Amino acid sequence: MSRRLTLALLVLAAGLGAARAGDDMVVTLGGGLKTEPGWEGSKSHVLSPFPIIGLRFLRSPLTGEATSDTGFGIAPSFRLLSSRSFGAASAMAGLPKVATAFEAGVTIDYTDRNWRAFVTARQGFGGHHGQIFELGLDGIFHPMAKLTLEAGPRVSFATTDYMRTYYGVSAASALATGIPAHAPNGGYRGAGLAARATWEIDRNWLVRGDASWTRLSDEIARSPIMRAEGRRDQFAVGLGVAYRFGVNWR
Repeated sequence: MSRRLTLALLVLAAGLGAARAGDDMVVTLGGGLKTEPGWEGSKSHVLSPFPIIGLRFLRSPLTGEATSDTGFGIAPSFRLLSSRSFGAASAMAGLPKVATAFEAGVTIDYTDRNWRAFVTARQGFGGHHGQIFELGLDGIFHPMAKLTLEAGPRVSFATTDYMRTYYGVSAASALATGIPAHAPNGGYRGAGLAARATWEIDRNWLVRGDASWTRLSDEIARSPIMRAEGRRDQFAVGLGVAYRFGVNWR
């Protein structure tokens, strides 16, 4: 391990602990399991890891001024997409395999006590190299002292690279397999709803459940891949446990 990495880990470890007054940032790390489509657009579901990663600034890294629970905020955004391949018995046999993809980006939001609006942008790595953009609006409810519920609509857009990776059939693949060629363009990807429930066990530990539904667009539905092996309605449900701690960089 390099000296710089060792030093960075020591600095981080020194700052970890129960979130407390005077911290500059609160980090949430944890995980669990979720059921989700086997691949982007799939009609079958698989059980997969459900990572929980959160970052909230209590002090602006730019100005050093204290922030509040309301107002504008910025946080990282991540998504993992499973690989895709078709067996010999599939009508899509012969199409190239799509490797596992990882998306990383940023979310900018405005939060009030009872609602939150956000925009997210992510860049793909691995299986695809396109970009995903998502808009959302959540109502925030506090039915009990330790329970927070969030739910609202979502709409997403994707670039051409993303759309053709998961829903396109190139001319070369069409010639080799007999599957009709399809070249979807970037644009509207789909819309749906998302919900989250967070139960705070204590000051540091929490349980989180997420559920989402996305109705994929007409452009995606016209793909021969979706017609043979996919489903426009995509559902996912996850449940996990996370630990929340404070970090102080001053």
